[in-house]
Amino acid sequence: MEEKQLQNQQPAPQKDLVRTHRIVFFALCIAFAVLAVLGIVLGTSKVQMCREMRFFSCDSRGFHLISCGVGTTKRTGGPIDVESLPTPDAALFSEAMVSDVDYYETGEIKEVPIFEQQRIDRYIFSMIIVVQNGSLESQDKQTDMIFLASFNQMLQKFTVVSVARDTLVPLSEDEWKRINTAYSRGGIGQLINTVNDVFELDIQNYIVTGTDELAALADEIGGIPARLTEEEAAYINAACGGSLKPQKQQLSGEEIITLLLDRTSDGKGDLGRADRQVGIVENAFWYMKDKFDSSFLYPFFKMIFKSIQTNVDFYTLREIGIEMSVAEDLTFSTIRVPFDDAYTELNVDGAYALLPAIEKNRILIRQALYGTRDIERDTSEPQTSARSWVLPVVLSAIAIAAVACIAVFAVRRGKKKPQGTEEA
Repeated sequence: MEEKQLQNQQPAPQKDLVRTHRIVFFALCIAFAVLAVLGIVLGTSKVQMCREMRFFSCDSRGFHLISCGVGTTKRTGGPIDVESLPTPDAALFSEAMVSDVDYYETGEIKEVPIFEQQRIDRYIFSMIIVVQNGSLESQDKQTDMIFLASFNQMLQKFTVVSVARDTLVPLSEDEWKRINTAYSRGGIGQLINTVNDVFELDIQNYIVTGTDELAALADEIGGIPARLTEEEAAYINAACGGSLKPQKQQLSGEEIITLLLDRTSDGKGDLGRADRQVGIVENAFWYMKDKFDSSFLYPFFKMIFKSIQTNVDFYTLREIGIEMSVAEDLTFSTIRVPFDDAYTELNVDGAYALLPAIEKNRILIRQALYGTRDIERDTSEPQTSARSWVLPVVLSAIAIAAVACIAVFAVRRGKKKPQGTEEA
């Protein structure tokens, strides 16, 4: 009888090991349960957001909640070496200025991927914004509005650069064209690659909309304020059939687009239009910031995402918008490229273009977008993606499991009888 009891009785260390395994198992169960609940909550909210916005993934126009627009790829060859390019002659410029729409010659548009670039500053979010003439549905990829934009999270500074569409840039080692030719020929990918090569930038993100969609957005928010000169008011009235006065007033979507595309009323051509465009962008920004609070941004960005093509995920765009709207010391800076005293005007048989001083404009653009300090590319790890919540959740679950283990050990230790002989 005693021998049988000894066989059924386990050694004390083995019992403790079994108890420890059970405790760890239950703690992990708790952690996984927390993860499951968080996953269900996050997944449900995302599905609900998709339903509200009426799209789940990419379609032909690029509507999405996750980054899935024009893809990025590693460059197989080197960038254009602008420094080694031969000095362009009159014949080369004459050819470059004949037409800024090359895809008509071949009848096809090539979508070029975006070449990956190393980040210059991890705290600066930069993008290119293109307003295509007409509707996004149009296959005629013409644009008279090209903006470079950056948001410095550390300095709370938002910078917008308007690039004059008549700016001549090299598209290859032996070919110069107006900068909007890059968009006409190879879409947003080739435009971004050209801008990065010529001005040594690190842009990877983009937003593309059309003048039709932009006009509709302006009408949705009650128009855009603008102070008109007598010439600008007359220009808009002639185009839209209105009776605007030379004063500050709210312009409708059609009127604001007409003003954005105006290149004749001030006699300054494309440079005057680029200056006017950044002025209107700044007016629109402060109008939005003063008029709407952060609670407006969610439905506003839902409306925006139905009117654009982009490779920026909804969460990133929304968070930047919220941060900019609530920032108390936000500064807003606007400039135009090419800079004053950094270009040459060209006119060949009535064809007009701007030849920028590449090096001078490059330095000034980089200073505007990234700051006045010496610029070196950020060699640290890139920022996390829109799924950056995964790591904190996993770490939280591990912490919960550890706390659960400690709690169970404490409870069991409290219930354990003190050692000693209590027998009489």
